[in-house]
Parts: sequence; C-alpha cells; structure tokens
Amino acid sequence: MLTFKATWQQALDRLCERVLRIREAVGEAWPYHCDPGEGKWDTTEDGDWCGGHWIECLRIVGELTYDRKLQDESVQRTERLRHYLERDDMFRGHRFYYSAARQWAWTHDPKFRTLAIAAAWSVRSMAMPSSGAMPVGTQVQVRSLTAPSSGAMPIGTQFQVRAPQIFGRQMVCVDNVHPNLILDWWAFKETGDPAFTVGARRHLDLTARDFIRPDGSTIEFIDYDPETGHPVRHYTLLGTSDESCWSRGQAWAIAGFLRAYEALGDERYLSIGQRLLGYWLRHSNADCIPPWDFDATEDGLKGQCPVLDTSAAAIVAEQLARLALMSNPRATAVATANLVEPFIDGLLKHLTPVDAQDARAPGILLDGCFNHPRRYASRTELIWGTAYLLFALYYLKTGRVID
Repeated sequence: MLTFKATWQQALDRLCERVLRIREAVGEAWPYHCDPGEGKWDTTEDGDWCGGHWIECLRIVGELTYDRKLQDESVQRTERLRHYLERDDMFRGHRFYYSAARQWAWTHDPKFRTLAIAAAWSVRSMAMPSSGAMPVGTQVQVRSLTAPSSGAMPIGTQFQVRAPQIFGRQMVCVDNVHPNLILDWWAFKETGDPAFTVGARRHLDLTARDFIRPDGSTIEFIDYDPETGHPVRHYTLLGTSDESCWSRGQAWAIAGFLRAYEALGDERYLSIGQRLLGYWLRHSNADCIPPWDFDATEDGLKGQCPVLDTSAAAIVAEQLARLALMSNPRATAVATANLVEPFIDGLLKHLTPVDAQDARAPGILLDGCFNHPRRYASRTELIWGTAYLLFALYYLKTGRVID
C-alpha cells in the first residue's frame, strides 16, 4: 500500500482550491482550457467531450471540503447532460460515467443508475457488427478539430484535408479503448450482463491487432469498411504524421488496457498495457511527462520537443492509482501500479506554484497540450488534466475508487 505523502496532500489541497477558483470564474458555463498567462477560461455551453470530468471534480471537492452546494451542483449538471444520451458520440462513455454512474454510487438515487445503464447500452450499440470495433460516431464533439486554426504547422496534407470532415461510424481511434468501454465495465458490475464484457473484449482485441505497432507505439485513427470489418487506411489528426505516435492517444491506450485488466483480471490485457507503458517510459522525460507527440522534434532531435502534454501523463496516473488500490493484483501488476508515484511526482513539478517565486494562482497544472498541429491550446491548463490528477490523488487519499 502506497503511503500518501505530505507533498501529495499539499497538491490535493491546491487542486481543490483551483476547482473552487475555476467554478467562480466560469459560473454556469463549462471550463475547457485556460492560458496560464492570461488567466481567462475558454468555456463551452455543454461541456463538449469532457463535461463529465468537471461534474466529478465538483463532486470530489464537495466531498473533501464538506461543501453541499458543490455536491448539489454536480447533481444539477448531471441532469443538464441528460439530453445527450442519444448523441452518436463515443464520448458519451466519459460524459455519463463521470456523471451519472458516479452520482449513483454517491447519492444512491436510482434515476442516475437508470441514466448510466441507458448510456451504457447506447454506447454499446455503436459497435460495428462486422468487427466489433467501437467507432467515433457521427456527432462526436472535440472543439479543437473544428475550431479555426491559429497557425497550423505544415505537417502534410493529411491533417488539412481530413480535419474538416464530419466524423463517422467508419472511423475508429486508439482512444476508444477508454471512453467507449468505460461504461461497459461499470454496467457489467451493475447488471451482470455479459454483452458488455463480450463487446468490450472484441474491441480490445481489434485494437491490439490493428493499432499497436511492434515497438509498442500506437496508430491514432483507422477507417474500417463497415461491411467487411477490414481496415482501409490509417492516419492522424492530432499527431505529427500518419506514422507517428500521438502521446495522449498512447495514454488512452495504456489506461484502457490496464482498466480492462482491472475489470476482468485477464493478464493478457495487463501485458499489453505494460508494453504500451514501456514505450512511453522509453520516450518520455525523467519525470514521465511525454512530448505532445513521441516523434515531435526540435532542431532535428527526436524526443527533444519542448511542447509537453501533462494531461496525457495525468490520464495514465489516474489508472495507475486505480491499479494501486486493487485488492488482489497479480504479482506482475504490482510493479506497474507502483509507477503511480513517479508519475504523480513528475506532474507535481508542473503544478503551481512551481517555485518560491511563482506568483500564479495555486493548483494550475501547466503544460497541457490540446492540439499542437492547429496551435489550439498548445501550452495551457486543460480541465481534463486537472481532473485526472485530482482523481488520482483522491483515490490514493481515500483508499477507494467509487464505481
């Protein structure tokens, strides 16, 4: 059992304070990203793909600070997401897991259990019959791919041609092992219906076959023929090139396969997650923080790009924290779970104040990178980075993961 260090408690206190400041700044809107220099939050009206993350931030801080108003707001915001239940969007998994499923665990109000189960079936119904692949969906929301570019870098025609296209059911991304499947694990525990685990396994196995390269890096997008289930082409929207490895996609893959091991106890998924994590550790800095793309370069030096993505490291840290709290992990999982300590310690070097002269507000997780090719929130505070670091510290502080 990991000791919850004093530095972790200080960081948790700062993150709680930061959530309160963000709430004060955004009001009824939904926080998205914030330039640490300007200090002004870019918000959305509906939470975009990460509204559930903000709801869980409010619930956690409400619990830790005994603030009933925050907990009530997390309930109210969960209701505000209800009309997105039928949206054809892979991120319904995140949206309703971090809101409805967590609200059910916390409040025991059956309407939230019903909402989360309905969302789980809706997401599960997205699977391609031919292959079991879980697609992106036709109504997926990711503002950085549709917002005007603020100086896109010349990385080739693939990004410029494909970015404006409408997302579709033929598109599958490496991320999908996390947002698409996160409700499967919860719903199986709640209902015992094997449709959730059978479907999840089909997608995990397809991902292992088609998305993971021999060196442990991952492809970002693959288009599939919906009728035959055969892959048609692979490409990137957020990486440097079609053959590169976008670090946040790698993070979702690591978290997704380790979460599958947590849910199923299948060491095959643990082994895949460890292989993906091995690539990460070989290509990240000493603090486990990756460049925004593992093939990003500066002056021709691979891996020396100064643009990092702390939000990617936070995604991995959250799942490592979950793994560290498993009651009976296999011996092969223990060393992996113990990596949560260097991951969190590395992230805390990017949490304000970073030194005695830092006058910025406390609890800002610096160096998040949303979409560097479009120069969209490339070096900024990202709400999901804050959320995942908060989640990880909350799990380790309380010694529990509520599902």
